[in-house]
Amino acid sequence: MLRALASSRFVAERETGVSENITLSDTDRDLPKHVKNGFMRYRDFQPLTQGGEAILRTCVDENLGRTVVMKTLQPQFQNLETYQKRFLREARVTAQIPHPATIPVYELSRDSEGNAYFTMKKLRGRDLSDILDKISEGDKATIEKYPLDSLLNVLIHCSQCLAFAHNQKVVHRDMKPANIMIGDYGEIMVLDWGLAKVWDMEDDEDVDRLIRSGQQAMSGRLTGRGDVQGTPFYMSPEQAVETGDVDERTDIYNMGIILFEVLTGESYMSGRNFKEIKRKLQEDPVREPRAVAPLKRIPAELNAICMKALQRSVTDRYQKMSEFSEDLRAALLGNPVSVYHEPIWGRVLKWRDRKVFSAASLIWMLAGATLCFGVQLLVRLVVKLGEGS
Repeated sequence: MLRALASSRFVAERETGVSENITLSDTDRDLPKHVKNGFMRYRDFQPLTQGGEAILRTCVDENLGRTVVMKTLQPQFQNLETYQKRFLREARVTAQIPHPATIPVYELSRDSEGNAYFTMKKLRGRDLSDILDKISEGDKATIEKYPLDSLLNVLIHCSQCLAFAHNQKVVHRDMKPANIMIGDYGEIMVLDWGLAKVWDMEDDEDVDRLIRSGQQAMSGRLTGRGDVQGTPFYMSPEQAVETGDVDERTDIYNMGIILFEVLTGESYMSGRNFKEIKRKLQEDPVREPRAVAPLKRIPAELNAICMKALQRSVTDRYQKMSEFSEDLRAALLGNPVSVYHEPIWGRVLKWRDRKVFSAASLIWMLAGATLCFGVQLLVRLVVKLGEGS
């Protein structure tokens, strides 16, 4: 599988207690008369990580004095057109989506050997995949730091970013927990736009054919939810077929899977190989979060939102990512959602649980009502006495 290593597991570093203070000597040093440009301005290269197709290193931008991440293809892929295309697409699409939840790309160029590279912001934090794994393992610190409300807020931010991308005529096509980054200070990033589809792209281009071939490596670590992480487990039904018409509703399906895993703590899809996953996508019924995890007491609204996003037919899903986002926000705030009609007794119980009025305010309200009623009686009595006289 083509897996872009610009996921947080590769770009982000978890450096507890490490300080990178800004110093006057860095900010106020002179800029040389002959400025180094391009690849020549980077120094102090340090390995960050490498995987199936790319290498990531940290380095210092000498002109600005900041540490960045540089991404290059593995040597064996540098001359392969499909991988080059995907690499350049990732850099350019990311750079051309100016949203707070996309990683800033600083430069796209070639190194001293003529190989393409791009530099981007260095992130610190955790990806959602790691967070869900730790929660499923019962890690107390992670459970306390990331309650359901916080994770729903993360998904809202991601869906807003995707809605922005859709408005720019771009579909991500590879949304999964590993491609959602949560920074140390609450920043939320949508990563890995290497499989993105631009609206005017031909459906049968090389990257599309590779996605649907079933030949992608299923490599990845086993998660606490019992499945191997990999793009096939987050595919939409239309992505798995040759004639699949992939549009923004594919991203909606992918987000539905992520929501399912957030709500249940279980993987949505499993399978020994791509063929089995493809069959399940085409034939198996939608898995309902409340049925999979009855002990978690998943709210009916969230259950309905998830089921709507996971419909096999694209016409039965949300048609716009903004609709999915708005329903998630409404559910988070305890307001009605478009895909669930709550019984009146449920609304009454919810009103009670919100504790809109304190006991003191309720007493004052009753006292005010009693006073108004008493004044009305007194006025009527005075009127009658006047009529009698």
